[in-house]
Amino acid sequence: MKKWTLGYGYPIALTISLAPALTSMMVQAAPFDPPPATGILDSLCYDYVPKIVKPASDQEANALPVEVDADRLEAKQGGTAVYEGDVKVRQGVRKFDSDYAQLDQQSRDVIAIGNIYYNDGQVTVTSDKTLKSNLNTKNSELEEGNYQVHGSPVRGFAKRVVMTNNNQNITMEGAQYTTCPPGQEVWTLKAGSIDIDQKEVFGEAWNASLWLYDYPVFYFPYINFPIKDERKTGLLYPGYKQSSSNGMEITQPFYWNIAPNYDATITSRFMDKRGLMEQVEFRYMPDPAHTGTLYFENLADDKQYTPSNQSLAGLSDGHRYLMNLRHGSALMDGALRFGIDYTQVRDKDYNYFNDFSPQVGTQVDSQLQQSFTAGYYQHNWNLTSEVRRYQILSPYALLPHEMLPRIDYNYYQQGKWFDLAWNSELTKFGYDSGNASAQQAGERYTATRLHLAPTLTVPLVDAPGYYLTSQYKLMFTSYNQEVPKDLVYTDRSRFTDADTKQLTLKDGTVTRTLPSFRLKGGVNFDRPLNWYDGKGTQTLEPEFQYLYVPYRDQDDIGIYDSTTTRQDYYSLFSDRRYAGLDRISDANRITVGLTSRVYDNVGDERLRLAVAQAFEMTPPKVRLYPSDPESTNSRSLLSFEGDARITEQWFAHAGAQYDTAEGEFIAGNSAVEYRTGKLTTQLNYRYIKDGNRDYRDPNNPALTEDLSQAGLVMMAPIADQWQMYGGYYRDIKQDVNIDRMIGVKYDSCCWSINMSLEWHNQPDNITLQPTSEKVIGLQFEMKGLGSVGTGGRSVTMDTELLPYVRPFNLKDQQ
Repeated sequence: MKKWTLGYGYPIALTISLAPALTSMMVQAAPFDPPPATGILDSLCYDYVPKIVKPASDQEANALPVEVDADRLEAKQGGTAVYEGDVKVRQGVRKFDSDYAQLDQQSRDVIAIGNIYYNDGQVTVTSDKTLKSNLNTKNSELEEGNYQVHGSPVRGFAKRVVMTNNNQNITMEGAQYTTCPPGQEVWTLKAGSIDIDQKEVFGEAWNASLWLYDYPVFYFPYINFPIKDERKTGLLYPGYKQSSSNGMEITQPFYWNIAPNYDATITSRFMDKRGLMEQVEFRYMPDPAHTGTLYFENLADDKQYTPSNQSLAGLSDGHRYLMNLRHGSALMDGALRFGIDYTQVRDKDYNYFNDFSPQVGTQVDSQLQQSFTAGYYQHNWNLTSEVRRYQILSPYALLPHEMLPRIDYNYYQQGKWFDLAWNSELTKFGYDSGNASAQQAGERYTATRLHLAPTLTVPLVDAPGYYLTSQYKLMFTSYNQEVPKDLVYTDRSRFTDADTKQLTLKDGTVTRTLPSFRLKGGVNFDRPLNWYDGKGTQTLEPEFQYLYVPYRDQDDIGIYDSTTTRQDYYSLFSDRRYAGLDRISDANRITVGLTSRVYDNVGDERLRLAVAQAFEMTPPKVRLYPSDPESTNSRSLLSFEGDARITEQWFAHAGAQYDTAEGEFIAGNSAVEYRTGKLTTQLNYRYIKDGNRDYRDPNNPALTEDLSQAGLVMMAPIADQWQMYGGYYRDIKQDVNIDRMIGVKYDSCCWSINMSLEWHNQPDNITLQPTSEKVIGLQFEMKGLGSVGTGGRSVTMDTELLPYVRPFNLKDQQ
């Protein structure tokens, strides 16, 4: 059974047991070794923590011989045995020391006094007072003892410790608990009494108070804390943050441990400027092959809703909600798989994700994806299917076609001199007019599409250093289209011929058959370099591809799942100019590319430069839409990619697409990064020319100027325990700040505080005018006890809008 872990701190367990039969002691020397450091914890903080040493079972451990060493022994048959002076008792991994010990052989009561030391491999206990124990009942009582849990920083003190039920039940009076190293007790939990039942998950404390240094800050009449890495019903730690749009925000989650394989988290999220939102997450796993999550959040009345609030113009009142279902199943040893990812918000609540940032749902270009998948997978074939729908999150977006469903069958066979593949697809593209936006009047065209593509790949030359491969493909596609008379205006304008002004979409059956031939080859040269102790290597890897696909007029076919692909080095060596199957471009082109790499003396790649361009022997005639102009370029964009690890600390990346016909850059990106120890800083830049749909930022469809964006991110230590992090992004062309974030974190061995401040442009899917958003985060953590506040982000260079990316794609080894 897979375990979910929702722990708040370190486990604490306390077990003390003396040897079961001191009457069989043999007086002999028993060497004592101090407990070694664990090596699994941060040595700077916890090098004093001893390792966990697992003993044999209680029955086997009790059967081991007991070794005792003392300066003086006085014993009478059937009476009392007295041991004095440096008493040492050993039984397996158990160790017990004291200045004085006596055993009543009739009652089997043991009393130990002074310099008491006990270690059973799980916990170490020390005391200068008195220990009383009975070897028959295993009940024990200790005065003023210090304890240290092994393999964990948990330690503390108790004025009185009582152990019963074979040490299963432990009661500590006047107890203290902390995970701070000795001498650095920033926080301590003090309690009148603590009860621990080691069969349970949590310990219980009464009359408890949390102390920071010498000052009490919280009082708890009752509190429980984890003693095992398991789950228990109860309140989780609250969260806090402050933002411009939501105001003060406080979250209080409640965890419900329904069963070992079922649980739920119920959270009250109070937003000062919006109201109270309830969030429920239910997780289930009836068995390891079936897992899933049901999530729902509801805001009954958003305070910001008014009929004049343009950002909420699609709603009739302030009720806002979201529901999400994620499920996965694997049967027949994983051969049969099912999956669901369904997310929905209230109809026409276009700004829900912008306002509340839920951590569920799959968004693609202002569309919320809802899908069900199923598949059967074998070694050389698979049969998969998907039903996919969308909820649009923009009043201006054209509702995409839905897959109702898509069924794929793929077969692969590798022979001695050939590879054979069969790819086929059957898809029904539907359209739900009830889910259309207010701007979308009319109906969309629909179709059922069948696509068959047998492929034969024959390696002509396959030798070390060079290769030549040929590929033959036959693509058959059949559409059964339905074109309504009241076609939506956007579709009508796209599929109207610029010359004849006639609608090109065809109602009924449309078929297309296209052969394809591809010849691809390359050579790999290398030479030694004097770099890297004279053991460096440089490669020169020219490659070429010839692709031929005849022309077929496809303007009578609708666009259901196709779009233009982004042109880069790798796409130039593809056999497709469009993604999807609705457009298969004619091609009579030669692509040439050159890659050069430099490896150091241990085989790590230190430099890679790649450049490629395609030459059209015949300009392609196929267009995405009939209203698009035909391509007249005889050459593709010149694509360049470069990555370098200049030194062990300096990295660089550059990429660009250059229009050689127009003599201008269409897109580019670059980054320089320095890393050493805890210091990381990166300066990056990206450029996208206005009007190039292949490179347009899908999150900013209203962009009307060139994108010229520079960014700086940094994470730097400013003292031994202080760290600063931040990011700054600005669009130079539009002269606007996109995202700014700065944070600082203090991190010691047992507590940390993280403060962050961020300004970012929050998008608005209705007005298309972003607003400036300020978010203040504060997070305080007492390690081993929990954290208060989740508004402060972890130490990361991610900002709200732009994640930190390491664009350097170099191989560590050949």
